[in-house]
Amino acid sequence: MTTSIPINTVQRVYELMEARNLNEYQLCRLSGISFSTIKNTEKRGGQLTVDTLYRLCEALGISMSEFFQ
Repeated sequence: MTTSIPINTVQRVYELMEARNLNEYQLCRLSGISFSTIKNTEKRGGQLTVDTLYRLCEALGISMSEFFQ
């Protein structure tokens, strides 16, 4: 039996940004994702879409599996 552990994708993005000394503007410019996409998702308490996560991961230089580790 596999147990799922929920992950806050927005918080994870912020952790990865901090580890790479990137600010919101830099990450959004690299990924092509608007900052409002991230902030609105955070405000709603939602999760980022797979497409958005993929583009952010590319900008951060990591794979999707590394994102969820």
